[in-house]
Amino acid sequence: MKQLAVILVSFLILVRVYADIAPNPIIIKGIFTPDSCSIRMTREYVSADLYNDSARVECVFELLNTGDSITIQTGFPVMNFQYWSMGEYSEDDKTHFRIFVNGRMLTENEIGVPAEMDSIYRAYMEIYHYEREYRRKTDSIYSANMVTVKRNGNLNYPSDRSYQMTSSAMRMLYEWRETKPFFSSDLWKQFDNQMSKGNFPWYVWNIHFGKNEKKQVKVVYSLPSGQGYGANYRYFKYILETGAGWYGTIGEANIELKFHDIEFGTLEEILPSGYLADRESKTIEWAFCNFEPAKDDDIYVRYYNKKERESWKRYQRKRKRAIIFRQLNPVNWFG
Repeated sequence: MKQLAVILVSFLILVRVYADIAPNPIIIKGIFTPDSCSIRMTREYVSADLYNDSARVECVFELLNTGDSITIQTGFPVMNFQYWSMGEYSEDDKTHFRIFVNGRMLTENEIGVPAEMDSIYRAYMEIYHYEREYRRKTDSIYSANMVTVKRNGNLNYPSDRSYQMTSSAMRMLYEWRETKPFFSSDLWKQFDNQMSKGNFPWYVWNIHFGKNEKKQVKVVYSLPSGQGYGANYRYFKYILETGAGWYGTIGEANIELKFHDIEFGTLEEILPSGYLADRESKTIEWAFCNFEPAKDDDIYVRYYNKKERESWKRYQRKRKRAIIFRQLNPVNWFG
């Protein structure tokens, strides 16, 4: 059906850990359903406002049920807040995007995780809340005893009494935390096993279709710009091929990108071909009709930030000089 790749790495509790040696996997995909159905996507419209550091995206999907009455599960596979791991699940991540069905915005309670992920999600969120509470209570103890945290992480106590009161309260708090569950490698492995299966949306919601009924789904969200290795370039990518899972062909698809604080002259690669570019309005558009989307149809625009590009060049020059220096001055490790 559809292919969804989610990159997973370990993370520290409540701290986002990003790999600085790999590209930032900001990839946008359309909605899809893991269910077998007779629902055709008659139109897909994507409008994206691109900025140097971010993008605001609005996706509109028009769907037609060509079969009998049915309730299907629909997923939007890549969310704006997702980078590398399940560590990005939080109590407010659903507020980062808005989903509308026939003009009505879904509530947070109507958006959930896939059944395969439910027990993992619940276990994670339970621990997440305990960690939040532990941090909140720690801050409260520090505040009550006028304890400050130095830049190097050490604590500064205004008096011996402050030290004694803080130590006593923190000991009790630690004992409380020890009675609650903690994160474990088993939970990460369960998450990894599910994600490695592919075709896996982060969140899902149900949509009911009557016989021959049409419905419109709109998803609006913002996300950081994709960033290449070493910040050498930035990019925007929208995956059309996920639409191949709907019944039949896609009637029509229109993609429009509007560039704001990005100079048109910094665009280095635009895929696929067949687009219309307007330098005056700083827009790029694609139009597809009655097609079965494939990988070659995916939208990709690569551009660069002048300051970042120059910094990258300086780094490369220094690296090259260092390599030449080592070659001319080899170290004799064996005397």
